[in-house]
Amino acid sequence: MTAKLLVAVIADELEERAIKIAREEGARGVTILSGRGIGFPERITFFGLTYRGLTKILLWVLPEAAADLIAERLNRELDLLRPDQGLAFVLPVSETGGVDVEAIRREIAAGMRAND
Repeated sequence: MTAKLLVAVIADELEERAIKIAREEGARGVTILSGRGIGFPERITFFGLTYRGLTKILLWVLPEAAADLIAERLNRELDLLRPDQGLAFVLPVSETGGVDVEAIRREIAAGMRAND
């Protein structure tokens, strides 16, 4: 089974919605990192100060099909494909030392059966 890393870089206020979407598709756990970035062009807001907003980086290691489906839903339902909204994408995981991908697959399958 092929694993993928799903990465979602989103505005702080979208975090809970993104996690809910992933859980609906059977994802169990997520690693959440705080981040910040600079858009181009920068946004000038109040007294010449640039507001950069809070960013969350969500990481999941998932079976290939689940990662692709969740990324598609995140991009569509959180409107991430509009400029400056964020992005969800998947990367191949060629080595999974220390990660039991089959156990992840079983957890997702069990979660999907529980939701039926």
